[in-house]
Amino acid sequence: MADNQEILDALREVLVDRLKVEPEAVTPEANLFDDLGLDSIDLMSAVMAIEERFEIEVSDAELENVTTVGEAVDLLGGKVSAGA
Repeated sequence: MADNQEILDALREVLVDRLKVEPEAVTPEANLFDDLGLDSIDLMSAVMAIEERFEIEVSDAELENVTTVGEAVDLLGGKVSAGA
């Protein structure tokens, strides 16, 4: 089962590889939009990659209130735990 650190590492990898975010910028406190410069499509793309990697599904409604890396990790971590 994946823990939140593993999910954070995977999310960092996706953001760096696909969206050219600086690795050190991807911290739990970082705002996905203000600090990392993502838009909603970037976020969806990153989440889709995580969904495939951990075999989970996240709805658009669940993502609506996610603004920080930490919130995304918590949401994804909860999904991974529930699906395991």
